[in-house]
Amino acid sequence: MMAAALGAGLAPYGASATPLAGQTACWQSNVGEDPRPEVSCQSLTPEFLRKLEHATPAQVTKLFGVPGKDGKPTYFEGVGKVPGFRNGYVDLVYGSGRVTKLSAVTTEFQNNGMAGPEMDFGWDAGKGECSDFPRSTHRCNAPQ
Repeated sequence: MMAAALGAGLAPYGASATPLAGQTACWQSNVGEDPRPEVSCQSLTPEFLRKLEHATPAQVTKLFGVPGKDGKPTYFEGVGKVPGFRNGYVDLVYGSGRVTKLSAVTTEFQNNGMAGPEMDFGWDAGKGECSDFPRSTHRCNAPQ
């Protein structure tokens, strides 16, 4: 369901408003629409998500190349239609000017144009990391 919602917002190239810097490769809103400042062409891989741990708002904005939903660096969406791209969303919480909590849900864009299984990634400054990505030893959705 998440992948369908993200994919439905991809506008045809040429029928759109000017995209933000971090959107030029994958997203353009239609003329007159909200530019969706949370949408980024950044693939939400575990390696990228780990770069957000302890990041400042300025560092987060630079990493995504967009300002975030409502111009605040707390919610972002990664969108792309290249096989292997990790589409999804990220919610961030800050404390003392740095990310202290991260929650992400991703799906991998498949060769057939469909989304792969959803995978969660979470990080909390006090509790550590959980990940549903391969080779993770601490799963987010493991049976309790």
